[in-house]
Formats: sequence, C-alpha cells, structure tokens
Amino acid sequence: TSPDFNLGWSNSLSYKGFGLSFLINGRFGGVVTSSTQAILDRFGVSKASAEARDAGGVLLPGQGRVDAQSYYQLIGTGDYTTSGYYVYSATNIRLRELSLGYTFPKRLLEKTKVFQDVQLSFVGRNLFFFHKSAPFDPDAVLSTGNDNQGIDVFGMPTTRSLGFNVKF
Repeated sequence: TSPDFNLGWSNSLSYKGFGLSFLINGRFGGVVTSSTQAILDRFGVSKASAEARDAGGVLLPGQGRVDAQSYYQLIGTGDYTTSGYYVYSATNIRLRELSLGYTFPKRLLEKTKVFQDVQLSFVGRNLFFFHKSAPFDPDAVLSTGNDNQGIDVFGMPTTRSLGFNVKF
C-alpha cells in the first residue's frame, strides 16, 4: 500500500575547496509482501526456516511446537492465499545520495591558461539503509503496473552506483 508520507533531507557543506552533499530520504507507512521469502521458507533455504529447524520447530501460541518443514510447506506457498504471513512494513530510511568533491583553486589554474574551473567529485547513490523492516528494498517494484507495487517475487536487487564526476 501507499506510504502515509515521504520525507527527505538534503544538505550541502563546503570548506576550503571541499564540498560534501547528501540526501537522506524515508518512506513512512505502507506495507509490502514477499513471495520470495515465502518460497525460500517453503523449500527450507531461508534463515527463518533454518532457525526453526535448529529450535526443533515453530512455536505457535497456544499450540506448542510444530514441525518446521510441515509449517513452512503449509504457509510458504508464495501466492495470495498465505501472503499475510509475509507482509512487512514498508517504512525505510536510506542514504539516497552522497557526494564529496574538491574544486581546485583558481590561482593554480591560472598558470595553465586552459581551464578556469576544475572540480572532481565522488558520487554514490543508494548506499545503505539506516532502517528497513522488509527483507528487500520496499521501493522495488515487480513491474510497471499499478497493481504490482510492493510485491517481491525474486526481483533484482536495487542498484547501488558509485562514480566520479569531472567538471571543467
């Protein structure tokens, strides 16, 4: 579902030719589902199913311990009938962008008589999450259709990019 609200904070700092800028943004509220987690549980290859096997089963309130394999084969279908077991909060806060740069002093460039301004910078995008409840990136979408948002079915991980900028 859609978030209750989105919030972001960007800032830029500079000192003696160095510049630092960042963007932190968050999505608050909403839910996402993971068929990936359900299927991994069903086949016993997830962290949760391994921990349940090691604990001797899954502890159900008022029913005691249930065999892990039977439990996960029942709920880990990956379809809509058992998706309630795999609903997670979509709330997340991440470092969306970070840039660190240096602008060369003009007195140094005057000698070259070619460049008036040169700036080098390192830029990173989608670097890490400060907080995330879902086992996948809640911003990832299954496809471009409106009914496929917030559903994870063995999707590709979100791209993290690192690069350099050079301005003349």
